[in-house]
Amino acid sequence: MTVGEMIKNRRTALGMTLEEVGHNVGVTKNTVRKWETGLISNMKRDKIAKLAAILELDPTDFISDKVSESLNFPRNMIPADIISDSVPVPVIGAAAAGLACHAEENIEYYEYAPRSIISSNETYAYLRVQGDSMSPTIMEGDLALIRCQTSIDNGEVAVVIIDDEDGVVKRVKYDEGWIELVSENPSYPPRRFEGKEVDRVRIFGRVMECKRRF
Repeated sequence: MTVGEMIKNRRTALGMTLEEVGHNVGVTKNTVRKWETGLISNMKRDKIAKLAAILELDPTDFISDKVSESLNFPRNMIPADIISDSVPVPVIGAAAAGLACHAEENIEYYEYAPRSIISSNETYAYLRVQGDSMSPTIMEGDLALIRCQTSIDNGEVAVVIIDDEDGVVKRVKYDEGWIELVSENPSYPPRRFEGKEVDRVRIFGRVMECKRRF
């Protein structure tokens, strides 16, 4: 089903006219008709949000696979507009065991990330860094852009979850039978897990960049 077909089917199921949808979204009925027929496919983010609300849909339902691939949008993003150089990424307060990167209940707001470092068909989130174990490279309060994945290359910086605690940012080193979590701040010694203890550590995602505000 195309995005346009989804809009039309949902509008019809709710018994709404083109005029009613257009009035609530702030466009003409002709624009709604063009959305449904596919004549206009580059819907702006504010229109997607309003249309999703009126049709009781998830905003991410409006991103077709074709649109996502052509615009380089990750899977859990809401597109801004097609000429934008950035895409909105959900900000999560903490990486918690049992919660996915895009878990709706864990999203605080959206922060923009450069489209150049975002890959389609991937899931991303910004995590607010807590503590100073990675300073001065990564400071407390920084927003770390995370590409959600369950494994990383040796030596990369990642968000890891130990047992059922909130995620922490560490450089991850490993070999057969052990994994070591290394801080940039020399005040924090490396944490090494060996044998069965390795199972206590889970990779939440790789840190791609950090954003800092003053």
